[in-house]
Amino acid sequence: MQRQAGNCAVAKQLYDAFLAGDIDGIYALLDPNIEWELVGSDEVPHFGVYRGLDEVKRFFSIVGDINRVESFEVLSYTETEKGAYVECRERGHFVGHPQHFDIRSCQILEIESGRIVRFRIYQDTSQMVDAWRS
Repeated sequence: MQRQAGNCAVAKQLYDAFLAGDIDGIYALLDPNIEWELVGSDEVPHFGVYRGLDEVKRFFSIVGDINRVESFEVLSYTETEKGAYVECRERGHFVGHPQHFDIRSCQILEIESGRIVRFRIYQDTSQMVDAWRS
């Protein structure tokens, strides 16, 4: 297996923790003043901007209540000067909503001194909104 460059190694630790359900492992990689954003319609409850670790914890609480991930796959890691780009694929549904989503996303991490200071997700928001409305 190829060794990941510095920022990609941090990104890989984040996704490994996510896939293992290690929420404390995720929090350990985040800067206390992190800006965490899911770009999209505020109609879907977890979309929006979360500032600071307490807000990110609130984000994960919301996601845990409404989102059921059936599969999640990291497709690629790309090292950048300021962090990493991570392409992912996710399939799931929202609790109480029958329509599934099957989306790809680009997740942008800005990393300083081994800590994630900014995390932003761009994804097929129309599928997410449709699944939420169903």
